[in-house]
Amino acid sequence: MILRHVEEKAEKLLRDTDCWQVPVDLQAIAKSLSVKLDEIDLDDEVSGLFVIKDKTERIGYNKWHHEHRQRFTIAHELGHCVLHAKSALLFVDKREKILYRNLDSSSGEHQKEREANAFAAALLMPKKLLLEEINSYNENEGESLTDYLVRRFKVSERAMTIRLTNLGLIDYGLY
Repeated sequence: MILRHVEEKAEKLLRDTDCWQVPVDLQAIAKSLSVKLDEIDLDDEVSGLFVIKDKTERIGYNKWHHEHRQRFTIAHELGHCVLHAKSALLFVDKREKILYRNLDSSSGEHQKEREANAFAAALLMPKKLLLEEINSYNENEGESLTDYLVRRFKVSERAMTIRLTNLGLIDYGLY
């Protein structure tokens, strides 16, 4: 499922921050948005959170998760920052406003979570860059196309497969 407005916002952010490259530099994007990134000790089931406190936006991500998972989490939380920070939030605790992911979000149960997931995919794996990498892929190197793309974009195989399927570049049923 492609959410066109979400794709456009992610692409605009990549252009505006001059981060149109593989792999996408999430630290540079966060810095350009004045969002602080914090590697934090979280339970395994919590990937990350987006917090607004004293007009400062922060993203915390699970320091125990694989680098590819951390990148998707940061991109997801940047999605909340770009798409939802000005609207009603999912969780409010005293003076802190918190948008959070839980196990329900990965199954797409909530519209804002689906949008943040779509934003993360579009930010980390923009269609134009994917097509460029697919065209530069050399199957004689002994690496599958999916493995090549996973390595280049620094995302999980699952995230890449879902993105390629949503873009209509592969048929998941044949994968």
